[in-house]
Formats: sequence, structure tokens, C-alpha cells
Amino acid sequence: MILSQIDNSGKVGFNFYHRDRKGARVSRDFIEKLFVNMVKKSTIYFDETDNDHIFTYREKQLHTVICPSIEMITPRFVIELPITRKPAGDEEYQGNVDYWISYRNYTFLLELKHTFFAYKNPGQPHRYIRSKFKDAKKQLENIRIKECRRLADNKGTIKIALEVIVFYETSKKEISNIESDDYTYSNLLDNMIKNAELENEISFSAIWELDHRLTEPFEFENINERFPAVGCIGYISKKF
Repeated sequence: MILSQIDNSGKVGFNFYHRDRKGARVSRDFIEKLFVNMVKKSTIYFDETDNDHIFTYREKQLHTVICPSIEMITPRFVIELPITRKPAGDEEYQGNVDYWISYRNYTFLLELKHTFFAYKNPGQPHRYIRSKFKDAKKQLENIRIKECRRLADNKGTIKIALEVIVFYETSKKEISNIESDDYTYSNLLDNMIKNAELENEISFSAIWELDHRLTEPFEFENINERFPAVGCIGYISKKF
């Protein structure tokens, strides 16, 4: 994975797969812009608050930076759009999709998830990370094809599952902000994907290695915490 410097935020890198699908180039362009914008917006939030990281909260709070990140790409998007879902073998029902987005004559239906990754204890969270990712994919699969076509721009609809994974460490003892060379975050992300048995299910992955100034440990409820990286894995469907 090749990393690129993003202003004073740190370094960002991407891996993409299934590049031969229709709409793959536009999807990649959108994902790259969304992730980089999220990095920039998260850094601004950190600088404008008392060194608070927005991604250390939960999924709902993450929309604080996802929404303006999308708006920087396109003004045409809707949050929590009502849609019809139809699970296999079940009756259809009304639900919502996290984001309906129109970009470059494509419609994206995006489901967002948020998880944590204790990267110094890498065997622990894989089931939860896998479960959240599978949930997002299932939510998208249950959106009926006719519903996708009804919501589509003239080039069609593409479904995207996006899981943001926050790397963290905690200790009752003091934590150093000098990381060991043993921890290369892009490699840790790749190993996590492998251990979670998601290699054949994801369409892309991304990593944000935070700038050193953003990774100072802090104390919260008598526990020292540090957040050195934010990863992302995702699924991009075929075009409908």
C-alpha cells in the first residue's frame, strides 16, 4: 500500500480490487475523496476542540464528519432515505439506507458501520468486525433491485458498505507516543482482514496513519488511551 501525505493530518493509503466492474472507476474516485475528506474534517474537529477525536465516539457521531465530507464531493445526497427492503423468503418492509448519493451520473446507496480494533491484541475483535461488515452487506442485499433502479441516476445504482475501524490501545500504565517499528498500520489492517476471513468479501481497504501530533495519549476515566490510526474496509456492488 502506497501512502500519501494529507496536509497536517498524516498519511493515507488505499487498496482496490474488482476494478473491471462497470462504475468501478467512479466508485473508486468517490471512495478516495470521501476518505480523504473525512481525514481532513476529523483533523479540523480535533484542532477546534480540546484535542477531541470524533472517531472515538460511535457510528452516529461519525456522521458529523461523513456528511460534510460528502457535501464537498456532491451537494446531491440524502441521509436516512426511506427505502423498501425484501429479505429472501420474507415479506418486504420499509426501512432506511444511511446515504443516498448522486455523483457523476451514478447513484450510491451507502451503509456505514463503525468498530474499534485493539491492534496490540489483534486476536480479540475479528468476529465483531466481521459481523458488522456482514450486517452492512446484508442490509444492502435486502434492497430490492426495482428499488435500486427507481432511485438510480441515468448510469445506474451501486451499493457501498463502508466500515470505519479505529485503531486503539489502552492501559492503566503510562503509554508512550513513540511507536515500535513492529506496528505498521497498513500491514496490521491487512492481517486483520485476513484473520477476520474477509479477504474475498471486500472491494477496498484504506488506512489513515495519524500525524504524530494527533496521537498523544490521554487519560479517560483513569485509563490511558491512544488512537494512532483509522482503517476502512468496504464492499462495492455491481451496477444495477
